[in-house]
Amino acid sequence: MGLGMTAWLTSGRLRARRRLQLDFPERRRELVRQLAPGRSFVDVGGVWNTHGEIAFLAEAAGATSVTVFDAMGPTPEYEAEHERRSSSVRFVGGDLHDPAAVEAIGVHDVVWCTGVVYHSPSPFEQLEHLRRICAAQLFLGSHVIPEVPGIEQACIWYPGMSAGARRAFTRAHGGDRAPAALGVTRPFDAAQRYGNWWWGITPSALRAMTETAGFEITAQHDWTVFLTDLEARPR
Repeated sequence: MGLGMTAWLTSGRLRARRRLQLDFPERRRELVRQLAPGRSFVDVGGVWNTHGEIAFLAEAAGATSVTVFDAMGPTPEYEAEHERRSSSVRFVGGDLHDPAAVEAIGVHDVVWCTGVVYHSPSPFEQLEHLRRICAAQLFLGSHVIPEVPGIEQACIWYPGMSAGARRAFTRAHGGDRAPAALGVTRPFDAAQRYGNWWWGITPSALRAMTETAGFEITAQHDWTVFLTDLEARPR
């Protein structure tokens, strides 16, 4: 199994080599500057590892109101930047699976959500909830896996992955330089709940789930073989 996984991942990397684009952080920031002016904006999952960066950028770009939502509380870095800017960004805490939390977020013109859905055991439920709060534009960023030849919309359930398959993913993600991803390059830890990576989702599966949740895909950005962004609008 591990050898087959290695061959598939290596083949996916070779097929994608010509389209790798590593300037995606700045490309994302430029899109925020385009989408935010004159619109309400929410960054879902916008505290973990980014400390509200996208929300503050949207506010500076001219959004009419900005909300940042996360399952974790505001970090010291977030609070310091909020104070430094005399910011009006609103923080809402909660679980995106919880309808009450979705109600607390409210409807926004632009919904920005990166690094979230693959950390959930129920990504489609999260996409349905993103649809409930999205009035005009969704930006969805996710780690993905290479397409599986001959199988459309394939996904991998990481919690049950074998040690051999995990080693193959670790090599594909850079070996000793691979990120410490629970469930992928590190053993799954049930106690960490959403700290784990639950699903390996192919780009075709991500598109299909997003469309089924009630969105129309308007653009797709495949930054690397392991990272895809979708732009979508509600149907």
